[in-house]
Amino acid sequence: MKINFLFIFLQLFFSVELMAQLNIVEVRPGMFVHQGEHLDIDEGYHGDICNIGFIIGNESIAVIDTGGTIEIGEELLSEIRNRSNLPIRYVINTHVHLDHIYGNAAFINETPIFVGHENLPKAMQLRKAFYEKLNFDFMGVDPKHSVQVPPTKTVKINEEIFLDLGGRLLKVKAYPEAHTNNDVTILDVNSNTLWAGDLLFIERTPSIDGDINGFIKVLDEIKEDQYSLVVPGHGTPSKDPHLAFEKIKSYLEKLRDAIRLAIDNGVGLHEATETLLSDESSNWLLFDVQNKRNINYVYPKMEWE
Repeated sequence: MKINFLFIFLQLFFSVELMAQLNIVEVRPGMFVHQGEHLDIDEGYHGDICNIGFIIGNESIAVIDTGGTIEIGEELLSEIRNRSNLPIRYVINTHVHLDHIYGNAAFINETPIFVGHENLPKAMQLRKAFYEKLNFDFMGVDPKHSVQVPPTKTVKINEEIFLDLGGRLLKVKAYPEAHTNNDVTILDVNSNTLWAGDLLFIERTPSIDGDINGFIKVLDEIKEDQYSLVVPGHGTPSKDPHLAFEKIKSYLEKLRDAIRLAIDNGVGLHEATETLLSDESSNWLLFDVQNKRNINYVYPKMEWE
Protein backbone atom coordinates (compact mmCIF):
# COMPACT_ATOMS: atom_id res chain seq x y z
CA MET A 1 0.00 0.00 0.00
CA LYS A 2 2.86 2.38 0.72
CA ILE A 3 4.08 1.99 -2.84
CA ASN A 4 0.61 2.67 -4.19
CA PHE A 5 0.23 5.81 -2.08
CA LEU A 6 3.66 6.99 -3.18
CA PHE A 7 2.74 6.40 -6.83
CA ILE A 8 -0.50 8.36 -6.41
CA PHE A 9 1.36 11.18 -4.69
CA LEU A 10 3.90 11.39 -7.50
CA GLN A 11 1.11 11.43 -10.09
CA LEU A 12 -0.61 14.29 -8.29
CA PHE A 13 2.65 16.17 -7.84
CA PHE A 14 3.61 16.02 -11.49
CA SER A 15 0.08 16.83 -12.66
CA VAL A 16 0.26 20.01 -10.57
CA GLU A 17 3.61 20.82 -12.13
CA LEU A 18 2.14 20.37 -15.59
CA MET A 19 -0.69 22.78 -14.70
CA ALA A 20 1.80 25.55 -13.97
CA GLN A 21 0.68 29.14 -13.99
CA LEU A 22 0.11 30.74 -17.36
CA ASN A 23 3.01 32.71 -18.74
CA ILE A 24 1.61 36.25 -18.81
CA VAL A 25 3.46 39.13 -20.47
CA GLU A 26 2.56 42.80 -20.01
CA VAL A 27 2.89 43.98 -23.62
CA ARG A 28 1.62 47.48 -22.88
CA PRO A 29 0.87 49.14 -19.52
CA GLY A 30 -2.19 47.37 -18.13
CA MET A 31 -2.39 44.97 -21.10
CA PHE A 32 -1.48 41.32 -20.57
CA VAL A 33 -1.08 38.47 -23.07
CA HIS A 34 -0.61 34.74 -22.65
CA GLN A 35 0.73 33.15 -25.83
CA GLY A 36 -0.60 29.67 -26.56
CA GLU A 37 1.61 26.85 -27.78
CA HIS A 38 2.02 26.02 -31.45
CA LEU A 39 0.39 22.60 -31.28
CA ASP A 40 -2.01 21.00 -33.71
CA ILE A 41 -5.33 19.87 -32.29
CA ASP A 42 -4.56 16.30 -33.40
CA GLU A 43 -1.23 16.21 -31.54
CA GLY A 44 -1.03 16.97 -27.84
CA TYR A 45 -3.95 19.39 -27.74
CA HIS A 46 -4.68 20.51 -24.18
CA GLY A 47 -6.75 23.63 -24.73
CA ASP A 48 -3.89 26.11 -24.58
CA ILE A 49 -2.92 26.90 -28.17
CA CYS A 50 -4.30 30.40 -28.78
CA ASN A 51 -3.45 33.82 -27.38
CA ILE A 52 -5.61 35.00 -24.50
CA GLY A 53 -5.36 37.98 -22.21
CA PHE A 54 -6.86 40.97 -20.48
CA ILE A 55 -6.79 44.76 -20.29
CA ILE A 56 -7.10 46.70 -17.04
CA GLY A 57 -8.69 50.14 -17.02
CA ASN A 58 -9.19 52.55 -14.12
CA GLU A 59 -12.58 51.08 -13.22
CA SER A 60 -12.86 47.61 -14.75
CA ILE A 61 -11.26 44.83 -16.77
CA ALA A 62 -11.90 43.25 -20.17
CA VAL A 63 -10.86 39.69 -20.99
CA ILE A 64 -10.10 38.80 -24.61
CA ASP A 65 -10.57 35.10 -25.35
CA THR A 66 -10.39 32.58 -22.52
CA GLY A 67 -8.75 29.39 -23.80
CA GLY A 68 -9.99 25.94 -24.66
CA THR A 69 -11.02 24.60 -21.24
CA ILE A 70 -12.58 25.87 -18.04
CA GLU A 71 -9.26 25.10 -16.32
CA ILE A 72 -7.39 27.47 -18.65
CA GLY A 73 -10.08 30.07 -17.95
CA GLU A 74 -9.65 29.56 -14.20
CA GLU A 75 -5.89 30.02 -14.50
CA LEU A 76 -6.47 33.21 -16.49
CA LEU A 77 -8.89 34.46 -13.83
CA SER A 78 -6.30 33.70 -11.14
CA GLU A 79 -3.67 35.69 -13.04
CA ILE A 80 -6.09 38.62 -13.32
CA ARG A 81 -6.77 38.53 -9.59
CA ASN A 82 -3.04 38.48 -8.87
CA ARG A 83 -2.93 41.91 -10.47
CA SER A 84 -6.27 43.59 -9.79
CA ASN A 85 -9.49 43.31 -7.81
CA LEU A 86 -11.41 45.54 -10.22
CA PRO A 87 -14.62 44.04 -11.63
CA ILE A 88 -14.35 42.05 -14.85
CA ARG A 89 -16.91 43.92 -16.90
CA TYR A 90 -16.42 42.29 -20.29
CA VAL A 91 -15.38 38.93 -21.71
CA ILE A 92 -14.88 39.24 -25.47
CA ASN A 93 -14.61 36.28 -27.83
CA THR A 94 -12.87 37.03 -31.12
CA HIS A 95 -14.62 34.10 -32.87
CA VAL A 96 -16.12 30.66 -32.32
CA HIS A 97 -13.16 28.26 -32.41
CA LEU A 98 -13.05 25.93 -29.44
CA ASP A 99 -9.55 26.92 -28.30
CA HIS A 100 -10.84 30.48 -27.75
CA ILE A 101 -14.20 30.00 -26.00
CA TYR A 102 -14.35 27.17 -23.47
CA GLY A 103 -12.64 29.14 -20.73
CA ASN A 104 -15.67 31.48 -20.67
CA ALA A 105 -17.36 29.31 -18.06
CA ALA A 106 -14.69 30.23 -15.50
CA PHE A 107 -15.95 33.83 -15.57
CA ILE A 108 -19.67 33.26 -15.07
CA ASN A 109 -19.57 34.11 -11.37
CA GLU A 110 -17.86 37.42 -12.19
CA THR A 111 -21.12 38.38 -13.99
CA PRO A 112 -19.47 40.14 -16.95
CA ILE A 113 -21.06 41.11 -20.22
CA PHE A 114 -20.03 38.48 -22.76
CA VAL A 115 -19.34 40.18 -26.10
CA GLY A 116 -19.12 38.69 -29.60
CA HIS A 117 -20.14 38.85 -33.24
CA GLU A 118 -23.84 38.69 -34.07
CA ASN A 119 -23.23 35.30 -35.73
CA LEU A 120 -21.40 33.85 -32.73
CA PRO A 121 -24.40 32.42 -30.81
CA LYS A 122 -25.59 30.41 -33.81
CA ALA A 123 -22.06 29.30 -34.67
CA MET A 124 -21.57 28.05 -31.10
CA GLN A 125 -24.79 26.08 -31.20
CA LEU A 126 -24.09 24.54 -34.60
CA ARG A 127 -20.67 23.31 -33.44
CA LYS A 128 -21.64 22.32 -29.92
CA ALA A 129 -21.87 18.54 -30.38
CA PHE A 130 -18.76 18.43 -32.58
CA TYR A 131 -16.71 20.47 -30.12
CA GLU A 132 -17.89 18.36 -27.19
CA LYS A 133 -16.67 15.27 -29.04
CA LEU A 134 -13.29 16.87 -29.78
CA ASN A 135 -12.87 17.93 -26.16
CA PHE A 136 -13.69 14.40 -25.03
CA ASP A 137 -11.55 12.63 -27.63
CA PHE A 138 -8.43 14.75 -27.16
CA MET A 139 -8.65 15.86 -23.53
CA GLY A 140 -11.09 13.45 -21.89
CA VAL A 141 -13.45 16.30 -20.96
CA ASP A 142 -16.94 15.04 -20.12
CA PRO A 143 -19.42 16.76 -22.48
CA LYS A 144 -21.32 18.21 -19.52
CA HIS A 145 -18.13 20.08 -18.59
CA SER A 146 -17.73 21.57 -22.08
CA VAL A 147 -19.90 24.54 -21.19
CA GLN A 148 -20.59 27.13 -23.85
CA VAL A 149 -21.26 30.69 -22.75
CA PRO A 150 -22.64 32.69 -25.70
CA PRO A 151 -22.45 36.48 -25.92
CA THR A 152 -24.99 38.56 -24.04
CA LYS A 153 -24.05 41.57 -26.17
CA THR A 154 -23.51 41.15 -29.91
CA VAL A 155 -21.92 43.34 -32.55
CA LYS A 156 -23.47 43.55 -36.01
CA ILE A 157 -21.45 43.08 -39.18
CA ASN A 158 -19.43 46.23 -39.99
CA GLU A 159 -20.59 47.77 -36.70
CA GLU A 160 -18.17 49.29 -34.19
CA ILE A 161 -18.99 49.57 -30.51
CA PHE A 162 -16.99 51.15 -27.69
CA LEU A 163 -16.47 49.60 -24.28
CA ASP A 164 -15.27 51.88 -21.49
CA LEU A 165 -13.03 50.37 -18.81
CA GLY A 166 -12.64 53.73 -17.09
CA GLY A 167 -10.18 56.03 -18.84
CA ARG A 168 -9.56 53.27 -21.37
CA LEU A 169 -11.73 52.74 -24.44
CA LEU A 170 -11.90 49.54 -26.45
CA LYS A 171 -13.34 49.55 -29.96
CA VAL A 172 -14.86 46.22 -31.00
CA LYS A 173 -15.57 45.73 -34.70
CA ALA A 174 -17.40 42.84 -36.40
CA TYR A 175 -16.55 41.73 -39.93
CA PRO A 176 -18.21 39.96 -42.84
CA GLU A 177 -17.18 36.35 -43.43
CA ALA A 178 -13.39 36.00 -43.39
CA HIS A 179 -11.45 33.57 -41.17
CA THR A 180 -14.92 32.55 -39.91
CA ASN A 181 -18.33 34.17 -40.29
CA ASN A 182 -18.04 35.60 -36.76
CA ASP A 183 -14.71 37.48 -36.45
CA VAL A 184 -14.24 40.59 -34.33
CA THR A 185 -11.19 42.70 -33.56
CA ILE A 186 -10.55 44.77 -30.44
CA LEU A 187 -8.64 48.04 -30.57
CA ASP A 188 -7.23 49.45 -27.34
CA VAL A 189 -7.57 53.09 -28.27
CA ASN A 190 -5.14 54.42 -25.64
CA SER A 191 -2.18 52.36 -26.82
CA ASN A 192 -3.31 51.89 -30.44
CA THR A 193 -2.97 48.12 -30.00
CA LEU A 194 -5.12 45.80 -32.11
CA TRP A 195 -6.18 42.35 -30.89
CA ALA A 196 -6.79 40.68 -34.24
CA GLY A 197 -7.96 37.24 -33.16
CA ASP A 198 -7.47 34.66 -35.90
CA LEU A 199 -7.61 37.28 -38.61
CA LEU A 200 -3.87 37.23 -37.97
CA PHE A 201 -1.53 34.28 -37.55
CA ILE A 202 2.15 34.87 -36.85
CA GLU A 203 4.60 31.95 -37.22
CA ARG A 204 1.81 29.36 -37.33
CA THR A 205 0.12 28.48 -40.64
CA PRO A 206 -3.20 30.35 -41.01
CA SER A 207 -6.42 28.37 -41.02
CA ILE A 208 -9.50 29.11 -43.11
CA ASP A 209 -12.97 28.33 -41.82
CA GLY A 210 -14.91 30.99 -43.69
CA ASP A 211 -14.34 32.59 -47.07
CA ILE A 212 -10.84 33.03 -48.51
CA ASN A 213 -11.80 36.03 -50.66
CA GLY A 214 -13.53 37.65 -47.73
CA PHE A 215 -10.48 36.95 -45.57
CA ILE A 216 -8.20 38.74 -48.04
CA LYS A 217 -10.61 41.67 -48.31
CA VAL A 218 -10.80 42.09 -44.54
CA LEU A 219 -7.00 41.99 -44.27
CA ASP A 220 -6.79 44.75 -46.88
CA GLU A 221 -9.16 46.81 -44.75
CA ILE A 222 -7.36 46.21 -41.47
CA LYS A 223 -3.86 46.91 -42.72
CA GLU A 224 -4.86 50.37 -43.95
CA ASP A 225 -4.61 51.59 -40.37
CA GLN A 226 -1.31 52.05 -38.56
CA TYR A 227 -1.11 50.23 -35.22
CA SER A 228 1.69 50.44 -32.71
CA LEU A 229 1.26 46.75 -31.78
CA VAL A 230 -0.87 43.86 -32.96
CA VAL A 231 -1.78 40.78 -30.91
CA PRO A 232 -2.52 37.83 -33.23
CA GLY A 233 -4.79 34.93 -32.42
CA HIS A 234 -1.74 32.68 -32.62
CA GLY A 235 1.90 33.71 -32.40
CA THR A 236 4.06 36.48 -31.04
CA PRO A 237 2.65 40.02 -30.77
CA SER A 238 4.26 42.21 -33.41
CA LYS A 239 5.41 45.82 -33.47
CA ASP A 240 5.40 45.65 -37.27
CA PRO A 241 1.71 45.00 -37.99
CA HIS A 242 1.97 45.93 -41.66
CA LEU A 243 4.58 43.22 -42.29
CA ALA A 244 2.57 40.67 -40.30
CA PHE A 245 -0.65 41.34 -42.23
CA GLU A 246 1.19 41.34 -45.55
CA LYS A 247 2.65 37.90 -44.83
CA ILE A 248 -0.69 36.22 -44.11
CA LYS A 249 -2.36 38.06 -47.01
CA SER A 250 0.38 36.85 -49.35
CA TYR A 251 -0.16 33.25 -48.27
CA LEU A 252 -3.92 33.47 -48.78
CA GLU A 253 -3.56 35.08 -52.21
CA LYS A 254 -1.04 32.45 -53.32
CA LEU A 255 -3.33 29.70 -52.05
CA ARG A 256 -6.40 31.11 -53.80
CA ASP A 257 -4.56 31.60 -57.08
CA ALA A 258 -2.90 28.16 -56.95
CA ILE A 259 -6.22 26.40 -56.31
CA ARG A 260 -7.90 28.36 -59.10
CA LEU A 261 -5.13 27.39 -61.52
CA ALA A 262 -5.25 23.75 -60.40
CA ILE A 263 -8.99 23.61 -61.05
CA ASP A 264 -8.57 25.24 -64.47
CA ASN A 265 -5.86 22.70 -65.36
CA GLY A 266 -7.83 19.69 -64.20
CA VAL A 267 -5.63 18.95 -61.17
CA GLY A 268 -7.71 16.90 -58.72
CA LEU A 269 -8.19 17.67 -55.05
CA HIS A 270 -5.92 14.87 -53.82
CA GLU A 271 -3.03 15.94 -56.03
CA ALA A 272 -3.61 19.58 -55.07
CA THR A 273 -3.34 18.83 -51.35
CA GLU A 274 -0.02 17.07 -51.92
CA THR A 275 1.60 19.66 -54.18
CA LEU A 276 0.23 23.18 -53.86
CA LEU A 277 2.34 25.85 -52.15
CA SER A 278 5.13 23.51 -51.10
CA ASP A 279 7.51 26.47 -51.48
CA GLU A 280 5.72 28.17 -48.55
CA SER A 281 6.51 25.38 -46.08
CA SER A 282 9.62 27.04 -44.68
CA ASN A 283 7.69 30.22 -43.87
CA TRP A 284 5.19 28.69 -41.43
CA LEU A 285 4.97 26.24 -38.54
CA LEU A 286 2.61 23.24 -38.77
CA PHE A 287 2.49 23.87 -42.51
CA ASP A 288 2.09 20.35 -43.88
CA VAL A 289 -1.06 19.52 -41.95
CA GLN A 290 -2.74 22.94 -42.00
CA ASN A 291 -2.05 23.77 -45.64
CA LYS A 292 -3.67 20.48 -46.66
CA ARG A 293 -6.70 21.29 -44.53
CA ASN A 294 -6.96 24.70 -46.14
CA ILE A 295 -6.83 23.22 -49.63
CA ASN A 296 -9.45 20.60 -48.72
CA TYR A 297 -11.70 23.37 -47.43
CA VAL A 298 -11.20 25.98 -50.16
CA TYR A 299 -10.92 23.80 -53.29
CA PRO A 300 -14.56 22.54 -53.32
CA LYS A 301 -15.85 26.08 -52.77
CA MET A 302 -13.78 27.48 -55.63
CA GLU A 303 -14.97 24.77 -58.03
CA TRP A 304 -18.30 26.62 -58.07
CA GLU A 305 -16.84 30.04 -58.91
